[in-house]
Amino acid sequence: MISTKTDSELGPVLMAHRGMQWIYGIKDDPYALLLRAESDDPHELGRQVREHGALMWSTAETWVTGRYSTAAVLLGDPRLGVRYPKPETEAGEEAWQDWQMPALHEVLPLDDVFLALDRVSYRRLRGLTASAVGTAAGGTEPAFAAEPARRAAERVARPDVPFDLMTDFAHPLAADALAGLLDVAPDDRERFAGLCADMAPTLDATLCPPRMTTARELITAARRTGELIGASAPDPAGDDAVPRMLLAAAGVHLAAHLAATTVSVLLDHPEAWAGVREDAALASAAVRETVRYAPPVRMQQLFAYEDVELDGSVITAGGGVTVLVEAAHRDPEAYGEPNRFDLYRAGQPEQLAFVDDLYTGVLEPFATPVATAAVAAVAAVLPRLRRTAPALRRLRSPVTGGLLSLPVTTTAG
Repeated sequence: MISTKTDSELGPVLMAHRGMQWIYGIKDDPYALLLRAESDDPHELGRQVREHGALMWSTAETWVTGRYSTAAVLLGDPRLGVRYPKPETEAGEEAWQDWQMPALHEVLPLDDVFLALDRVSYRRLRGLTASAVGTAAGGTEPAFAAEPARRAAERVARPDVPFDLMTDFAHPLAADALAGLLDVAPDDRERFAGLCADMAPTLDATLCPPRMTTARELITAARRTGELIGASAPDPAGDDAVPRMLLAAAGVHLAAHLAATTVSVLLDHPEAWAGVREDAALASAAVRETVRYAPPVRMQQLFAYEDVELDGSVITAGGGVTVLVEAAHRDPEAYGEPNRFDLYRAGQPEQLAFVDDLYTGVLEPFATPVATAAVAAVAAVLPRLRRTAPALRRLRSPVTGGLLSLPVTTTAG
């Protein structure tokens, strides 16, 4: 279950976790500061983590890496995964003591939205999702999302009328695309989109305890979404249909975030934006480079199922390690000029935001085509687009960056 705790049970523990993360940050630990998601320069914090070597022990009581080579090894190691370890006594009872503060994944378990499966299950679910959207594994053809993207762009293409790229375009597009994929009844689609919006903090909740009201909205939305789309917790060994709950809980926001972020980055790079406007085929390249330059999943927590030794350090069984994907994507040992957005970047390592046998790999066959279709539609229908105000982001959203709002207009500046 995602959570069965009452407010009085859930609230104090979430508050205690938030307080501990604040204390860790006081010690100038770069990872702890990233968890606060308050820095004006997260790339500098990532650089500081890289300077500590292959692995850094954080005051937040976890190993951390920001180096590309180490991150790639950890993300691909079958001895590590997102499924929570279950420490038990010899009698089979949980070993946590009354005086210990439970881990975040115990307080706010996310099993019902497919965030705690094994690698074999995720690889199989990725294949099911890819088949459902009509793309081969790793494909980026936006066929199933192209028409929703065109409709969404035309809805906001009113002369001289400002709108919000996230709330008026990207999120409705992603929710509409998924609703079509899951055969959600037309009368239920507006409600479905609202529930997906309430679940937007899901991925961030894997590492950063949300506020009590946010956690309750997430829990309630997950339950109601399950009822609406007829989804239940997956059987890892069964023949599950498309992982509906995972896509609703995390896929819609991830796709919308990637779409809006790609357009935002292009607006910051006029030559690249002109290239996409002139050649819609470059929309795919723009999304691909954005995944590296400003990844939709900035960090990934993994748990060790046995002792894992790496470069002289040992991640003990039951312990954790956090891969700073965004920092790894800015590692100069992996990428030439890593701080430059290069629409034509080629011949360099693969991105690490989407890993085939983790839950991010299940989300990718949906998120990438939606974002690609969105960017192509904006370039075609809204070529004069420009920002009117800075982006607004959710506080304490270290995993996704929590893009909430991006005000834009089509009027000349």
